[in-house]
Order: sequence, then structure tokens, then C-alpha cells
Amino acid sequence: MRILLVGDLHANTGAAFQALDHAAEIGADLVLQVGDYGWWPRDPGGQKFIRKVEKRLAERGLDLWWIDGNHSDFDRLDAHPIDEDGRRQLSDHVWHLPRGFRWQWGNSTWVAVGGAVSVDKHYRIEGKTWFAAEELTNEQADSIIAAGPADIVVAHDAPLGVPFLRGELRQDLPAWRRDDLVPWPIGALMRSDEHQRRVRRVVDGVQAKRVFHGHYHIRYSDTLTTANGLVRVEGLGMDQDLLASRCLLVDGDGQPIVSVTQCTSDLKLDQLRH
Repeated sequence: MRILLVGDLHANTGAAFQALDHAAEIGADLVLQVGDYGWWPRDPGGQKFIRKVEKRLAERGLDLWWIDGNHSDFDRLDAHPIDEDGRRQLSDHVWHLPRGFRWQWGNSTWVAVGGAVSVDKHYRIEGKTWFAAEELTNEQADSIIAAGPADIVVAHDAPLGVPFLRGELRQDLPAWRRDDLVPWPIGALMRSDEHQRRVRRVVDGVQAKRVFHGHYHIRYSDTLTTANGLVRVEGLGMDQDLLASRCLLVDGDGQPIVSVTQCTSDLKLDQLRH
């Protein structure tokens, strides 16, 4: 298996096309998107994005799987039934992976752990740009853990305790002291920390060896020390970043595959931006 992991797309058609063209160019078997895909079927721009991505996938002979983040229209998503195999098929080439969905690639069990906290909730409208179902619940976390071990967690949010993110988000400080450093309310920061703690509980509970996630719009690679050993954590960038920041080619066991083509594609994109 050659899987192209893709970071937050936010219904950005141009960024999606670049990722899909890149996936076809490097011979990826499938595209796996780690949340904030752009599922806004009630929005005219969202409808256009959904149609165009489906068409591009058909042209490239690819399928796309995505997990939910914190910016999906969950009301419309829940209206689609879950198939017998555990996924939601949204079009001929696009599937949503519900929280807790498991599958086997290579010698590894993968599990989808969608959800995150919108720290900018106070700027959003409930039922339109913000949805109460955005967070992974304690009950969902318990259910995922109860289903048994999994080697690889594909999440939107990160597990608590990743050294890079602790520094980047200033999680060494209590929320009330971070309020002066970031433009988000104290309560939102506390909810975000708690959500990371929930994801961490899942990572520990399923004894994962690798985690891939988005949400923070930063490409990084770090190691998380857990009671079960070291866990490799890969954060992916967002739609406005270069391909190397928002895409990662891996095999069925989650091992990164270095591709010369990726460097070439990034060079082309960098030249276009300058």
C-alpha cells in the first residue's frame, strides 16, 4: 500500500487538486485526509468543492477517505447511513470514516479518531459554522479503547503531551496565563487541553505506535513517551502550505516513504508562489 496522508483542506479546491494530482503522480493507492476536509453540503462553495473533488478523483482513478475534524456539517453527515463495512460512502470515490472505524493495512490495524475543539467558537454560528458534535466524547473514547489494540491512530486532534506542541501551544503554562499569548478565550483553551487529554487516553488505551493528525496547521514529527513505549506523532499542515507540509506518503504500516517526486512537486509550487 502507498497511502497519501493529507492535512486540513477546508474546502480549498485548488489545494485538493494539487494533493490528488500529486497522489496520482507518485502512484499512491489511496488518499487519507485527516480532518477538516470541507464537508459543507449546505454551502454553495462547499457543494462546488464536493462535486469538483469527486470528479477529479474519478479522473485520477483514486479513492479518498476522510475523518471528521471540528469544521464539518455533522447534521448533514449524520444523515448519511453507515454502510455494513463501517464507513459512510458520500459519493463514488469519497468515504467518511466514523469515529472508531478500524481497518487493516499491511500488518497494522488503523483506527479513525475524529473530532477537535473550535477555539474560535465564539465567532461561529451554531448549526451553520459550528456543530455541537465536533468533539470526541468520553463515551466514544471508551468505546474505541474497549474494541482492543490498534497500531496506528488517525486523528484530527493531537494527543496531550507531545513535546513539540507543548512548546508551540505554551501548554507548559495554565490556560489563564496563555490568555495573554493567544487570541482565544480561557475556557476554549481549557476545553482544547481536555480534548487532547481524551485523544491521549485513546492512544494509550489502544497501545498505538503511531499517530497522524491535523488541526494545528503545522507540519512536525515528534516522539511521545507513554507507558506502552515511544509513539511516533506526525502533524500535517493545512491547505495553504507547500505539499511537503500538508502531505505525507506512507506504507500500510504507517512508515514514511521518501519520494523524489514530492520534492519536484514542491519546487514547482514554490516557484508559482514566488
